[in-house]
Amino acid sequence: MEYLEGMFRVLCMVLGLFGASLLNAQTPCDWFDHDGDGVIGANSMLYALGSYGVAGGPMDVDSSGVQDLPDFLSFLQYMGYSCENVDWFDTTTGHIIDLAVVEYAVHTEDLIGLSDTLPAGSVTYQIFALLQNPDDYLLAVFGDEDRPLVLETADAFFGFGSNPGETVVVSSYQPLFNSVFPANEFATWFNAGVPADPNSAATVSWIAGQPYWTDSLDTGSIIMNDSIGGAFFSTFPIVEPNNGALPVGQFTVTDPSSFSGTINLLAKTVMDDGTEGIEFAEGLSFSNTDLTVFGCMDEGAINFDPDATWQLAGDCAYAGDFNGDGAFTVEDLLGMLADFGCTACPQGDINGDGVVNVQDILLFLTWL
Repeated sequence: MEYLEGMFRVLCMVLGLFGASLLNAQTPCDWFDHDGDGVIGANSMLYALGSYGVAGGPMDVDSSGVQDLPDFLSFLQYMGYSCENVDWFDTTTGHIIDLAVVEYAVHTEDLIGLSDTLPAGSVTYQIFALLQNPDDYLLAVFGDEDRPLVLETADAFFGFGSNPGETVVVSSYQPLFNSVFPANEFATWFNAGVPADPNSAATVSWIAGQPYWTDSLDTGSIIMNDSIGGAFFSTFPIVEPNNGALPVGQFTVTDPSSFSGTINLLAKTVMDDGTEGIEFAEGLSFSNTDLTVFGCMDEGAINFDPDATWQLAGDCAYAGDFNGDGAFTVEDLLGMLADFGCTACPQGDINGDGVVNVQDILLFLTWL
């Protein structure tokens, strides 16, 4: 009898290991290629969005019993990928450095908006994710009960919501209204890495189980902390080299005496060998009592900014380096010739005598 019990335990162990190996052998497409067309594409996205918060289902990757935020973030990493060679990404560390809060605009007078007036004394802040690799980009800003997303201010977040004249994500921003309703430019929104460029093909969307925020000029809070969770995400991000920072959101507060919170980020990362990975940064805290000033911190540059606290790629300009590539080339020489005779062109005034002249060009030629 003991022999049979021992054999049964061994058999269970073997079956358990076999089952685990099958699970580990699964590819992202086994989970996310909903329609079996060989691409984790638009149809899969529609299914993921339609199934969000639904009990069970084929995209319940973590077997929690609900297709919730962790499942959606797992899916989002592979959106747009072909099933031919896709495999699970490694998780990286150190690519997401921190958050930067920048004071974008201080409003000294009332501004008319589409539905509300932005009162004098309000301040517009922009939050950026500081990234280590120029090829990294953001996939999502997110929160749930285990990793709350919380933004709070003393009075209100101006222009945040789904009413006319309000925005939740930058893709809802319509700059054509700015000339008539100047407050429109300063509405509150989430970028999730996508700039406020109306010509950009990238879009930002959002999904939530139970979002908590106010849509009017009341005490301001933007919170995602329920069991299902929610995210602001770019469906088809435009992968372009960044300069060390990507926009997380723009937030206009009517009372700048207090603005703080906690944000969680998901980024697609690129490692030194060119392979892709993903990285989570959770619990990143910020406050408008600790502002970042972007600018050149190199005293040897012609645009050194003594007030700067963080230097991004391309922030510094140097005499003679017109294209900012760190080298002196024929392209830079053409820039000098274009500035010849200029009395207010420090980039071409290499000897610092106040004018771009023959002496500067001769000095530059020694650097070629």
